Amino acid sequence: MSSLLHQKLNKNIPIVSETLLEIQQPDKVKKPRLQFIDMARSIAILLMLEGHFIDQTLGVNFRSPDPHFVNKDYLVYDIWHIVRGYTSPMFLTMTGMVFVYLLYMNRDVPFFQNNRVKLGFKRVLELLFWGYLITPRGFHILQCIGFGILGLLITFGIYKLVKFIPLWVYCFGFSLLIFALNTPISEIRIDGEKIPWPYNAPNFIQNMFNAPGGRSIFPFTPHLGYTFFGAGIGVILHSNWINKSKWNIPMFLFLFGVILAFFSTDILYFVHNKFTQIFDFGIIYLAKANWLFNNLGWILMILGGLSSIEKIFTIKDNLFIRIGQNTLSIFIIHMILLYGAIINFGISTFINRTHNALNPYEAGIYATMFIFLFVLMIYFIKPLSKFFDKILDVVFPILKKQRK
Repeated sequence: MSSLLHQKLNKNIPIVSETLLEIQQPDKVKKPRLQFIDMARSIAILLMLEGHFIDQTLGVNFRSPDPHFVNKDYLVYDIWHIVRGYTSPMFLTMTGMVFVYLLYMNRDVPFFQNNRVKLGFKRVLELLFWGYLITPRGFHILQCIGFGILGLLITFGIYKLVKFIPLWVYCFGFSLLIFALNTPISEIRIDGEKIPWPYNAPNFIQNMFNAPGGRSIFPFTPHLGYTFFGAGIGVILHSNWINKSKWNIPMFLFLFGVILAFFSTDILYFVHNKFTQIFDFGIIYLAKANWLFNNLGWILMILGGLSSIEKIFTIKDNLFIRIGQNTLSIFIIHMILLYGAIINFGISTFINRTHNALNPYEAGIYATMFIFLFVLMIYFIKPLSKFFDKILDVVFPILKKQRK
């Protein structure tokens, strides 16, 4: 989940890593610091920690059996459950946004001479290594983000070859295609039962697309759609018009978010009903996937709000910001401590939703302590990310030379 910006793309950032410094190029509008991304990553990783802990340890009898807001006795749980659902889409969207924002800075450099491209391929290997080490039999968010970055690198390469099509067109186009494919792929059934797809393919391939039974936790569809959509936003953030005023970025993000959250479904059904006789490129499937655009809308509104805070207040490097700069390390450690990844021994071995389960008050208290543990880790153990890099240097020694 890891993960997206700061001082060394191979160290500090969750999924990408590097603080966006102010860039001033000749004859171009000065690019702003995008520290609101760091703020958003910090919020997202903290929500992930408490969300995973409570979901793993809260007793079944304290979970609402009904849809959201049907049973007023579960109001707090319903609100918590909705908020928790935005964590991974936020990470995936920010990954694409930050990675392409950084990559696009050097768009005039030949593809294989672009240092961002080299670091991108290294990040792909790094994420896939940790992803499959932690969840070797499934397809989790680290694998999803790793392949997402690979897809963005390939897309950037196509953009470099076919120069007359803007990069944002590719990014938004692939995002819509992935979202549109989600409904038909998820509806594949034989005799009314879901089946893996591609049929008869090896498990690790099926896990990437559609594998019932918990193997496809973050399949390509729809999750890569968030990454490509964020990438399109990352390209737009380089536009001269959006950088002419300090309020253009927050206004753009917030208004775009409002459109997606509240009007995207009506717009898509209107387009489908109006032009279905002329063309229908899966518009109905996009309309059925309205919840994806709703998620994107709220994410962009949150980013717009955080961007506004950045414009009003001076954001300095602090512990809260550093939490967002180390999400990959936090994710790996929390998977080991909570779920027993790699060592097959963790908190869930003793406390889980069906064994020694916690009540809401206990879950809240222990989740706070769980979060505090990682805050201390970031405060006292800065060399932790270097430790991970040393492991990667042993596994992939050829990449050591590419480290900044």
